[in-house]
Amino acid sequence: MRRDRTIFAILVTLIAACASNKKEVESARHSLYDADFAIVYNAALEATRGLYPNLDDNPGPGKIQTSWHQVQYSNCAGAGSTCDDMVNQRVVAQQQGMSPTGGGVSPAAAMAGMPTRLAYKRYFIRFDVHVLGGRPWRVKVTGHASSWDPGAAMPVELRGADKPGWLDGRTEALQLAIFKKIKQYAIPMKEEKAAGDAEDAVGPKTDPSSFKSVPAAAAKALAAVKDALAKRDYAAMKPMLADDVVWSLGGGTGADAAMAMWQADPTAFDAMAGTLGTCVGDDKRVTCPGGTAAPGAFQLVIEPRVEGWKVTSFVKSE
Repeated sequence: MRRDRTIFAILVTLIAACASNKKEVESARHSLYDADFAIVYNAALEATRGLYPNLDDNPGPGKIQTSWHQVQYSNCAGAGSTCDDMVNQRVVAQQQGMSPTGGGVSPAAAMAGMPTRLAYKRYFIRFDVHVLGGRPWRVKVTGHASSWDPGAAMPVELRGADKPGWLDGRTEALQLAIFKKIKQYAIPMKEEKAAGDAEDAVGPKTDPSSFKSVPAAAAKALAAVKDALAKRDYAAMKPMLADDVVWSLGGGTGADAAMAMWQADPTAFDAMAGTLGTCVGDDKRVTCPGGTAAPGAFQLVIEPRVEGWKVTSFVKSE
């Protein structure tokens, strides 16, 4: 009876632990982070590097991309994941003509000179991690899996029905690792809008005619800039910048560098939105606000380029 009570207590503890872990996973998947971009991005970078050390990071667009890492059979990290659906060594050995016991090799494999360990099928995994939106930030983790068969020149990425069951668990494990580093900044993600509201969510909200003292083409560009800023849609914002856009009076230029600096300090986008109230200009140049900017105030400049009107400058006056 005492043993039964002990077993029951262990089961209760395990069930509670699983429920708690599942709850954290759901929180990680449905949380935004109300903190500076640098805090969120660095936490995502640190957590990702801790699990998958070979990676490339680009803070400008808020992107982290790991290299392909081999999946170890003894390392089934993941929230609720198991190794049962991963091809285990015994099954692989049997499929490839190897003895299932003792690590030996079948006569056919021996005659072919097939090595034991090196002939096993291998699996690989990599991740794309994006810090999206504006404050509060969203961290999106996308996992990819691939497999390599003995004799193949390159691994083949597994998609659709071929996607292994362990991929979701490992993706959740990385999402959870990031969440644990910055959960003090986590806030619940709002429910997504219904399909009927999709048009309102993606359609333009700013009427170009509201910019009265500028050419029509410039007004359309300004309306697009204003909508992108309101939605924190930085992917839409970047094409609106000229390649040589000036973002610093000290000589800082370039669209990639501008986006990196502005995303690192989201108040810059708020300041940019604040300049759009009074824009003035002609068919060669439009400034927001018009005229000479007051010392310490931001001013936005758009000018016509071959591709259309582009933001060519956004700096604070001295």
